[in-house]
Amino acid sequence: MGTDLRQLLPRDKSDFGNARALVALGYPAVAPVLKDLLAWLQDGNWPISRLVGDFLLTIPDAIAPLVREVLAGDDLQWKYWCIVRLIGQMPPTVATQFRDELTRLAESPTAAERLDELDAVARDALFSLGFGLSD
Repeated sequence: MGTDLRQLLPRDKSDFGNARALVALGYPAVAPVLKDLLAWLQDGNWPISRLVGDFLLTIPDAIAPLVREVLAGDDLQWKYWCIVRLIGQMPPTVATQFRDELTRLAESPTAAERLDELDAVARDALFSLGFGLSD
């Protein structure tokens, strides 16, 4: 392919043109820039966030390792949106790998995680995936 994928990355939170162009290429063509696309879920209120999130949900196995990196990081808002927009809507067969972290967030969040409501969204994700909480 002659197109440089990096040039197609959205330039700002309202760049639907580039976001749609990348989504139209599909997977695996966009594999080299998946991490860059996932970055557009750092704030679920950004206009292109839903478009990008909906696309990423079509390739849950491919994005799962990148979501795991987000969960291991310190960006609580990004974690929040990955749980809400991705993990909670993934097929349970893929989302099961996040069960332990979701359970920890739901049952034993840090003060900062609680303040950012990660415990609530983790609980919601666990239930929507049919996992429930441990007793």
